[in-house]
Amino acid sequence: MRDLLLGLAFMLLGAVVLTVASQYPTMASLQYGPSLFPSLIGGGFLIGGLVLSATQLPTLKRQLSGTEAKVENIFDLRSVLVSLLPIALIIFYIFASEFLGAALCLAIIMFVLMLVRKTSLPLALLVSFVASLTIYFLFSRYLLIPLPEGLLNFWG
Repeated sequence: MRDLLLGLAFMLLGAVVLTVASQYPTMASLQYGPSLFPSLIGGGFLIGGLVLSATQLPTLKRQLSGTEAKVENIFDLRSVLVSLLPIALIIFYIFASEFLGAALCLAIIMFVLMLVRKTSLPLALLVSFVASLTIYFLFSRYLLIPLPEGLLNFWG
């Protein structure tokens, strides 16, 4: 059931991304524009969610038709919430990155995901700190992609 709900959530998210990307302006001189990559990502989410949901339909049908079709067997709230956590963390990044900065948001996201996977606290802190700074400096300094500095802007 968790994979079915996760697939439906990805299908919804893909449809939203495709809808927003279709409203981006097009450039007359190019065959593609700023909507290309978001459209590819949204389409991938939509197709992936469809495949994930479709593969779970036989299992859901078997669970619902069986004599042991209890809500507890079909719907495990904790596993659904854990499955939807990456989506919630992406939404957190979208809303918090301008204020906190990309590096701090990435560190928080990695730290939370590692704690959910039962990583030890010192290891989760160390890896999330080092990995987020590495990713931030690779993108902002080497690839020259402007990332939100947020609180880092006050320090330098």
